[in-house]
This record gives sequence, structure tokens and C-alpha cells, in this order.
Amino acid sequence: MSVDVIIPCYNYAHFLEQCVGGVLSQAVDGLRIIIIDNASTDDSVAVAKRLAERDSRIEVICHEKNLGPHASFNEGIDRASADYLMILCADDLLAEGALEPAIKAMEQTPEASFAIGAYAEIRPLEEAGSAIAESSWHMSDGLGFIRRCCSSLDPVAAHAILVRRSVQMRAGYYNPRLALCDDFELALRLAQIGHVIELSAPLAVRRIQSGSISEPAWNDRLRLLQERQAALDSFFASGRKGFPDADKIHRVGLQRIAEAAFWSAVSHLARGKSRIALKLFRYGYSLRPATMLLPPLAYLVRTNGTTKRVKAVMLEAFGRRNGAS
Repeated sequence: MSVDVIIPCYNYAHFLEQCVGGVLSQAVDGLRIIIIDNASTDDSVAVAKRLAERDSRIEVICHEKNLGPHASFNEGIDRASADYLMILCADDLLAEGALEPAIKAMEQTPEASFAIGAYAEIRPLEEAGSAIAESSWHMSDGLGFIRRCCSSLDPVAAHAILVRRSVQMRAGYYNPRLALCDDFELALRLAQIGHVIELSAPLAVRRIQSGSISEPAWNDRLRLLQERQAALDSFFASGRKGFPDADKIHRVGLQRIAEAAFWSAVSHLARGKSRIALKLFRYGYSLRPATMLLPPLAYLVRTNGTTKRVKAVMLEAFGRRNGAS
């Protein structure tokens, strides 16, 4: 089966060759790579053209003006003609050996809209994980996937998913009004159309690094929560028709965001960041007043990594107070 991997690029010359190399190393026939450069001011275009000269499976599209990332994402959807497509940003990496099992799983389950892997990220000075020996998978009901995404704030690896192109055409484009959670909102729309293949291993690895489009928000908890709310509001505004319990699931999603705002406010307050804590508290109160007046203890049990974060906050707060005394 054929696969188009769309690689949007803006000033990622230093990552582009590694990204493309990771795609070319996949044991997949019928593979095409479309690099869409968004008027980069570094050597991205030169790198892309050099890679295309080496391998006929690579095409390069160059924008004369910076049209924004969503223009590249959506142009990639328009240019795709294969059975499957994937949007893979130039600073991210396909996990080694991940594409073939994802395609096989999709081929075995024609009712599935897309395949998604476990969430994985690398930060500066880190290297991506080793090759995947075996990747198991299971199929989830699309509406069940949506409910799960709304009932938890655990990261969803929607930044790089393998999509059946026919389903992508039905779901439409990335929403340009969503700056950070556009991929998450699109995954919800795709899940509303069909089932979801969930791989036990990562399909792609997200690179968290200075200079990325989303970098300013990674340490801004308030903005991240607001962006997630915007994604849920957008999805449920357009996806209520034929969706049982849409209002209830939407309310649950907003409740989880309010709970996260409460505990983030507590965390910032413990670390002496009262100004940010107040903003988080006010935001959570605007969503669910009752949540901010009665500590949502159940959130701590449901959320992965809570114990580790609480310990880190306590140590930081204790160290700050000892230093002050």
C-alpha cells in the first residue's frame, strides 16, 4: 500500500536530514516524501533539494512567503494521493521500524480511521530511543477514544498519526484557529468517523527544543490548558450531530481542565509564584467554580506522574523557604 509522508519545514535545516532519513529507513514500499518549506531563512531549501536529488521518492515544495504552519499541513493533505498519509514536522522523528506495523494493522482493520502510537518525546542533548523489536496494537472504538481523551489530560501522540486518506478527506483540514492543539482536535474528528488503531510503541517522537513553534507554551501551563479548551470547544461545536452524550463528554473535558488548573495553581503558589497561581485559579473558576472551592483529589489519582510532580514541587518549595530563612 502507498504512503505519503508530508514534512512541513521552517528553519529546520539542522533537523531535516535526520527526519527524512528516518522516513526513508522504514521498510515500506510505495513511499513518497513531500517536503513543504514555508519560506525558511536558513539552509532548509538547499538541504531539501539535495535530499531530493539523492532519492526520487522525495519532492520539494517551496513557499515564497511564510504562510504559517497550517497552510503547509493543509497543502500536504491536498497533495497527498496515496492510500495513507502522515504529517511529520521536520523537527520530529519517525520511530525506527514503526511505519510497517502501523500500515499492517490498518490493512487488517478497514474500519479504522487512523493509527496512533504511544507518546514519546526527546529534549535537547537527548537521543531518540532504539529500534522497535515488536509493536503490539489494539483497536479502540472511535467514540470510546474520544471519551478517554476528554476524561484525561495525559498526552496524546496526535502530532504524527497514520491516516487513511479517504477518511482524511471526510474529516477535513487542520483548524488554523488552534495554535497548539490543532492535531488533537483533528484526531477527535477522525475518531468520530471510524475506529482507532493504538500501537503499544511510539509511531513518532516529538522533539521539545528551543525555537519550535510550540516552545513558548511548554512551560506556560495556563496557555496549554486554554489551548486544550479551545480544541474541545471547536470539536464539540461542530461534532454534536449524531454524537451520543456530546454535552456530557464536553463537560467532563472542561472539568478535567479546571481540575488541572486548580492543582497547577497550588503548585505555583507553593513555589512562590502567586501571580501565575491567581491567573490559573481565576481561569479554573471561570470553567467550573465548584472545582476551585473544593480540592479535586480524584484528579491526583487519575493523572499519570502526579506523585513525581508533587514531590518535585515540595522539594522546590522547601528549598526556597530554607534559603529565605
